[in-house]
Amino acid sequence: MDGEIYYPKSYDVIYRAGYIIGFAGIALFVYSYVFSYAQGFWAGMPVFYAGSLISSSFLLVWKKEIKIFILSCVISGIIAGTAYVLFFKNAEVLIVSAGLVLAGLSGLYGKEAHCFHFAEGWILMWSFPVLVFANLLIYGSNLENGEAVHFIFSAVYIIITILALSFLIKKLRQPLMQFCQN
Repeated sequence: MDGEIYYPKSYDVIYRAGYIIGFAGIALFVYSYVFSYAQGFWAGMPVFYAGSLISSSFLLVWKKEIKIFILSCVISGIIAGTAYVLFFKNAEVLIVSAGLVLAGLSGLYGKEAHCFHFAEGWILMWSFPVLVFANLLIYGSNLENGEAVHFIFSAVYIIITILALSFLIKKLRQPLMQFCQN
């Protein structure tokens, strides 16, 4: 028993529930962005953050440093998001907050892509850093209110939502406690 990791089936269920909650947050965020519905944004972000925190907390990974990095990114992003709500009201703080959570989520999706060969995981893992950079570039250039920018980001967010849904379906169909295939 020495050296074994305690990870019961209930942890795997909670880990997957985090993906469900996170996806609900993604869907709310994308809906609010596409249809310019601010209340959906403010509902979607905390739900997305909560799902990301749950999944990263119950992540089973072969190196503890990977879990620490992922969890640190998510927690730091949540702290930055809380600071935005309470103290700062500029878009850059919110983008950094989302960027940190997305960095952690990139690790989660990357782990699933590596272990279980989920193509969506690879695409999402690499798209999140590009998305954060694009948001910083757009806001830094004061182009966020343009119709073309809104259309392009709406399309990108919809594609990401479809990929996240496909990933979620694959993850939920996977047998519980399936170990990494690599």
